[in-house]
Amino acid sequence: MTGESRFANILSLMADQWRSMTTMGVMFVGTILLAIYIQPFWDRPEARAFGESGTTKVGLIGLEFILILVFTAFIIWLAKRGLQSIIKWGVLFVLWISLSYAMIPLASYAMDDAQPVVEYRDEMELNAEILFVDYEPSSFIVTNGTHLIKMSDPSGLESGQSAVVEWDFSLQLEDGGYSALGIGIIDNLDSYVMCDGHRWQKFDKSDGTPIANHTDVTCVAGFSTEENDWAIYNNMMQKIDPFHPNIPSHSWSYNLPEQFNSGEFMQGSMLNDNTLLLVSYGWAGIVDIPDSQHTGEFGDVNATILWQVTPNSGDAFTASTFGHSPWSGYNWWNANSTDSMLMLGTEKGKVYGFVWDGAEMTVEEHIKFNERDAFDSEIQGIMLADDQHDGRVDVWIASGGETRMFSGWVMVESLIIDGPVSQGPIDMIIHTVDAPAWDKIGIEDGVLTTYTVNTTQSAVIATPINEPAIILEDSAGYWLPIYWSQIVALLASTVLMIALTIRPEWYVVNTTGILTGAGVITIIGVSFVPTLILIFMVVAAIYDWYAVYKSKHMLDLADTMIGLKLPILLVAPQDKGYSFLDEGEDTMSKMDEAPVSAKKESDRKSGAKASAPEPPRPAPQKNTGDALFMGLGDVIFPGMLVISALTFLPSGGTIMGLSDPMFVAIGSLIGGLLGYLVLMGYVAMGRPQAGLPLLNGGSILGYLITGFIALGSASISFGITIF
Repeated sequence: MTGESRFANILSLMADQWRSMTTMGVMFVGTILLAIYIQPFWDRPEARAFGESGTTKVGLIGLEFILILVFTAFIIWLAKRGLQSIIKWGVLFVLWISLSYAMIPLASYAMDDAQPVVEYRDEMELNAEILFVDYEPSSFIVTNGTHLIKMSDPSGLESGQSAVVEWDFSLQLEDGGYSALGIGIIDNLDSYVMCDGHRWQKFDKSDGTPIANHTDVTCVAGFSTEENDWAIYNNMMQKIDPFHPNIPSHSWSYNLPEQFNSGEFMQGSMLNDNTLLLVSYGWAGIVDIPDSQHTGEFGDVNATILWQVTPNSGDAFTASTFGHSPWSGYNWWNANSTDSMLMLGTEKGKVYGFVWDGAEMTVEEHIKFNERDAFDSEIQGIMLADDQHDGRVDVWIASGGETRMFSGWVMVESLIIDGPVSQGPIDMIIHTVDAPAWDKIGIEDGVLTTYTVNTTQSAVIATPINEPAIILEDSAGYWLPIYWSQIVALLASTVLMIALTIRPEWYVVNTTGILTGAGVITIIGVSFVPTLILIFMVVAAIYDWYAVYKSKHMLDLADTMIGLKLPILLVAPQDKGYSFLDEGEDTMSKMDEAPVSAKKESDRKSGAKASAPEPPRPAPQKNTGDALFMGLGDVIFPGMLVISALTFLPSGGTIMGLSDPMFVAIGSLIGGLLGYLVLMGYVAMGRPQAGLPLLNGGSILGYLITGFIALGSASISFGITIF
């Protein structure tokens, strides 16, 4: 048979089975589209199978694969020993749980109130300039020209009050003088040090009580150790002589790098008694604080720099923050972590992260914003904050008229707010307020407030919508709210399981299978980054090929599930009279018999006399009609890649009217659908096929092509680790 005639014969066979193949294709696409629909509900840290840190660990994907092997072997072992009842009820319980992952979001969409639109609103102006945002970004220091004021709980939600004043400190000197050179504040561990051009002042963090001061000191920033007080001016660091504060000692004067200019001072923090972090427009670094004088001349000795970074040529730092690292495990009720993080944003939209572990500063490998081209305009502000008081530190970045929140181990974009409206640098501060609907369980709303020179805006960023129907408390004292939508979802899942037990007809099996498949697709898809899903798919495709063509134990597993009428497969009837109830336990094994044409070829090669040629054997027919079968895993694996792309890929632009993640997700789905068409060509010849090599192969190809078009190497760069 020539290639053309063979192709024509395949098309003819496919045409004969167009009903079942089209139906199966619709179910394939529909299951994945349903997963896309429910994905936003599960796209949150607590829903990920192994937590945020597990999203990038190869070892956990290996564990998933091992569990699949163990499950398959256990089912076959039980089947060979006639323990079908254990298989049936065990699988039904697992399916009930998986089904609930689809039913809960669907019920929530139908019954729960819609999440309000998150947007900024104008608030009462602060009428002051923010000088410093604390390590805990719920408090900050401002000046109104005459006083230094520490404030907290910044919000316009309470009428007539924009923030709580904790303490204030008068800036007036005895002679009424006040410097116009600007004020710099450095976090001095348990105190603050302020410089305003000709005055150095140290005061207590908690109540603003003055601790020490020096007048007539030329400085724009200062700090203090147990032994000495220091002033910074231009690019020089000088010890203050307590007896002659206005006369710097040459033996206690140290040069800072020329890229540092104190007139462009942005931020400073004492990291410990011996090290100081400084940030300016052109330089950021850690300085070793001297404990003895030098023997050189004035201006000849450089300060010891322990770590430093400068922006790229033609760029400048425009935003900085220093706070708890999102990867440190820090939370407000158990503050044991020592890891802090410095984040820097630049004029050209670059974002950098560096971790201070208490001893050294290292590059934070999880920060991938530059690889993703997430920002294309100036970074106006950066904040590290726990927005919902839930123990997870998120990254907030304002740029290009948007404020975006990134969460989790790989910085998934969790929220976008239009604004703030102003151009140039902004200060972002966050706090939480009581949520009356959640008083019983102690959950709070997060309120984000932004300040510029002329505007104050706030946005409520976490608002509980529905009051729970039932509140449970476990032995550890943690509260678990149960909503009416969740109760309805669990009841609906139970009804479907009962229907499957009483009358497992093909339409019941398909309904349950589609919902179950969508739930599994979503939960796994939001749990692993695309690179790990790609690895998983390749390994699974190789295993599927072996299990179907070599060991053939996958056919035994399929026969067992068909015999028990369990929905871990999809059934597409070819004829109206088909009934899944009539299928036996050897359906797949019978279909694996060699077609007549193959037998004739074998006879010819062995010398047997051949009779008149016969056409290829059609797919097995039954009196009740024919059907096409596809294992649920053949839909789940391509679907996982679609959901993972939608969850973890950065959103920085649009292609054909679709966001970058959606464009890649649809590309993966189309690739899987093309693989399905090729698969159906083989299936039309009447033999069971290993679906994953073609389906996974098509999805992977679709992902790689659209991923590199949209995002380049960022589509596969996620900081993968073993464990």
